[in-house]
Amino acid sequence: MFERENKISGVITWIGIINIAAGFILGLVFGRENVGLYSDTYEQIWSVTLLYWAAGFVSGMFFIGISEIIEQLHKINSKLGKEPEEDDLRLLSD
Repeated sequence: MFERENKISGVITWIGIINIAAGFILGLVFGRENVGLYSDTYEQIWSVTLLYWAAGFVSGMFFIGISEIIEQLHKINSKLGKEPEEDDLRLLSD
């Protein structure tokens, strides 16, 4: 999974992994609520925690999926071995 030929694909994979980890940590942090009137007593609100976990997991897997698509397209392009010609570049710049 971490052996990527394309650097952009590798960066997007790491963004997805960081997104999943951040969703887990933020779920634990923002899922706590102060329930003590005179003291700091915290309680975990599991619905909020699970919402953050699910959102972090889904968005992280989205980034990892996009990175896999980019990696597969890079491999297909490498197998074809077609480099852009000078005429192609000139037409794009007009």
